[in-house]
Amino acid sequence: MQNELQKLKKDGNYRVLKQLRHQDKFVYYQGKKLLNLASNDYLGLNSNKKLIKEFFENLDEKNLYFSSSSSRSLSGNYEIYEEFETSLKSHFKGKEALCFNNGFVLNYSCLQALASLKNTVFLADKLIHASIIDGIKNSNFFRFRHNDMLHLESLLKKHSKNYENIVIISEALFSMDGDFAPLKDLISLKKEYKALLYIDEAHSFACFDKSGLGLAKEKALDNEIDFLVFTFGKALASYGACMLCSKEAKKFFINKARAFIYSTALAPITVAWSKFIFDRLDSFEKERKRLREISLFLKDIFNDRLIGDAYILSLLVGEYSKTDALAKKLFDMGFFAPAIKAPTVAKNSSRIRFSLNANIKKEDLLALQELF
Repeated sequence: MQNELQKLKKDGNYRVLKQLRHQDKFVYYQGKKLLNLASNDYLGLNSNKKLIKEFFENLDEKNLYFSSSSSRSLSGNYEIYEEFETSLKSHFKGKEALCFNNGFVLNYSCLQALASLKNTVFLADKLIHASIIDGIKNSNFFRFRHNDMLHLESLLKKHSKNYENIVIISEALFSMDGDFAPLKDLISLKKEYKALLYIDEAHSFACFDKSGLGLAKEKALDNEIDFLVFTFGKALASYGACMLCSKEAKKFFINKARAFIYSTALAPITVAWSKFIFDRLDSFEKERKRLREISLFLKDIFNDRLIGDAYILSLLVGEYSKTDALAKKLFDMGFFAPAIKAPTVAKNSSRIRFSLNANIKKEDLLALQELF
């Protein structure tokens, strides 16, 4: 273990935990106040004191539990779970909702469950999240080049005759490169080759569509996706995740997704908060508009040097040492934007990743012009 730690330090991939104090859109680190550009609180709801006050003023006593004390399969299935899942599925025709403790365990356990189906193969985008990789790595899987539909189709042609179940996997908005998946093309290929489509909307849920129901809903493609994943720990400012799928698939996951079966369920008060925010998503269009505006402004500041289609924007640097040096310079300028390095991203693609939120103002970012 000691040798491995030394190797990580030498390679520049050694991680340490940073103790931060949070204050709205800022963090305090090493005694310095910094604009937080490393948060997934895209709509800025996590520090909305008006919302928090309203939630507690209207909180039903039956949900005032800070632990479920059991898995949902035993005594942990509180009413609020059923109420939230009913609210979720009401927006998606023909789909059922099933809540999990977080996005990582949802992807990991649902994909492992699907892998247990006889003669199944996964075709996954090269840049999918680690939770998806861990879910499929012990099964039959192949990776297609990022957003490369020609490569995906070649894999479909090659493997469609050999497998009974083909599951295509992608994110809607990718967490590191910040670009969109070609959802229409994925759906076309899925239909042509009679495959299943698994889309993770972790970073797009709540930020797209006038009602905040995600990128697939905005493009009216949600009904064509077999497995649609939302997480609540980012733009929803809560904790947990849900799978939207057919009624048959929901029953399957309840019985086969091991992290669902064997984990203590989320606290009822957490689920109540998620439902409280979810039921108000259509009222946050002002925040979504501000998020779009501040994203375009940052791209202008960097003269199109940033990659990303929305509010996850990255400055590619390449070398570990140069990326660390740039992160230090940003720290000195009052910005918290840690270096992103392998294995989170591919080797030699280290970057500074700017993760924006709706509470950031243009004047907060002007100092970044000094970088160039």
